[in-house]
Amino acid sequence: MDNERLDVVWRRVQRSVPTYVFEIQIGGDIYHAIGKLKHAFDIWNSNIFLIAREEDMIKADSLLSGTFHEIKDKIRRINLDQIPKLYYLKRQWVDFEKEIGLL
Repeated sequence: MDNERLDVVWRRVQRSVPTYVFEIQIGGDIYHAIGKLKHAFDIWNSNIFLIAREEDMIKADSLLSGTFHEIKDKIRRINLDQIPKLYYLKRQWVDFEKEIGLL
């Protein structure tokens, strides 16, 4: 995206614009991460997600109340600590679907 790399994108169709865009904030600049998400929303109308630690979410809240107020209600925030639970539950769901023949 304009010489920037996004952490994760999901597309409905391989050659389409990203439907979902994720920035995973483990280190680095939270301002830059949110800036990339805002740009993805502006140019593609993507669903945008920020995955970060609690201390970075506090900084993100401040930026979303000020500089990036336009996307405050658009961005979905996921605490980094929730990712293992999400993976575990999703894995259980897929395994169950396979067990009953849906996959």
